[in-house]
Amino acid sequence: MQLHAAHGYLLSQFLSPFYNKRPDEYGGSLENRARLVLEVLAVVRSAVGKDYPILIKMNSDDFLEGGFTRTEMVQVASMLEKGGVDAIEISGGTHLSPEEFSFSRVTGIVPEEEELYFADAARLYKEKTRTPLMLVGGIRSYSVARRVIEEGLADFVSLCRPLIREPHLVRRWQSGDTSRAECISCNRCFAPARAAEGVYCVAAADKRRREEAARKRQHSP
Repeated sequence: MQLHAAHGYLLSQFLSPFYNKRPDEYGGSLENRARLVLEVLAVVRSAVGKDYPILIKMNSDDFLEGGFTRTEMVQVASMLEKGGVDAIEISGGTHLSPEEFSFSRVTGIVPEEEELYFADAARLYKEKTRTPLMLVGGIRSYSVARRVIEEGLADFVSLCRPLIREPHLVRRWQSGDTSRAECISCNRCFAPARAAEGVYCVAAADKRRREEAARKRQHSP
């Protein structure tokens, strides 16, 4: 089970001084802003038991002036560690952050060295925290994913948009075809999801339609 405390959603807003202006015990200091997340973790833990894995996703940085920062991220990670979380996934950005710092950046195809959005935050996390780290953010190449693990930058690699484009991507890599993920980071997959039409890769669907139309033209009299 993963609790979502990133990207400017409810738990993320409580953590962030940019959003959280409460004057009560849930606002102000970092300890107060983290209170709700820790309470949610405690309630979930009591419901599922000590042997059920609980993960949390949170921002490494809001990329907003006056927002949640990397320094606060590692402090909250330590609090979550004491609270019994099993692993933490770090991401970054909110819906109000500059586009170049979005959690789902529209980048097109970029060089491998530009794939890891939150590498610096991951290094800081690993210096300060023992809880297993999941790293997400622009990973499209098998070689990058493998390096993340081999170099100890993170304990797990997390993928989202690439698996929308290729649900069996990991199986493909495991079979020996380690060519890059086909996802082009266009974010067009957001549209059908927001329209309650399911989650699928619009770019791939368009490609299939073009290929089908080309086949029909070839076989037309």
